[in-house]
Amino acid sequence: MIRVEDLWRTYQMGDHALHALRGVSETIEDGEYVAIMGPSGSGKSTLLNLLGCLDSPSRGRYFLAEEDVAGLADDELAETRLRRIGFIFQSFHLVPRLSAVQNVEMPMIFAGTTPAERRERAEASLASVGLSDRIHHRPNELSGGQKQRVAIARAIVMNPGLLLADEPTGNLDSRSGAQVLDLLAELHGGGRTLVVVTHDPAVARRADRVVVMRDGVILKRVAGDQVTDLGSLFEDLPPEESELAAGEASP
Repeated sequence: MIRVEDLWRTYQMGDHALHALRGVSETIEDGEYVAIMGPSGSGKSTLLNLLGCLDSPSRGRYFLAEEDVAGLADDELAETRLRRIGFIFQSFHLVPRLSAVQNVEMPMIFAGTTPAERRERAEASLASVGLSDRIHHRPNELSGGQKQRVAIARAIVMNPGLLLADEPTGNLDSRSGAQVLDLLAELHGGGRTLVVVTHDPAVARRADRVVVMRDGVILKRVAGDQVTDLGSLFEDLPPEESELAAGEASP
């Protein structure tokens, strides 16, 4: 289970404090599929980075499986990222000079897995995303959809319970994007917790529920099948709540 309490993330820009997150509290149960939506600058990617232990909050607490992440040492945080969390990014983050199978092997190198086991598990992971015939291809020899499937194979090769995806279909055409979403749904169906940041209503509709953000706060939560378009998510907000979301606050 994921639980965050009163999370703030503030960046100092000269004399000005930029509050990317303003007191966010949320709970995500094991096995949930949650989408985070909002306009650019709403804080959704900042929140995802904190959930993935890629950044630290300025204030507040984050519990992952009831463990207070703030209390972990740097090496424990690295171990958490390696073994418990899988990351999927819009820009794939593949190493250009490495083949698909070598890219998928990378997390296991850091984990100290033997070369023979690395290769066996990487090939199995690529097979699970339908790329058995592309294991020796480098990224420049793959389509966008294939690159993202390699990235997914890398994200799941350590068998993490939590997958975090930041705009996973943002660089893909509609057909490739649908294939990636089908694959993510299959992984979720296998019991993984899935958190997806997106601006695309078609992506959000696949989620169990959607967390709607603006200006660093959570405005509301809706069921995935209630999402039609991004604008409609803000239409029923009372004026005072919209003003609060846009107003200045300080931790």
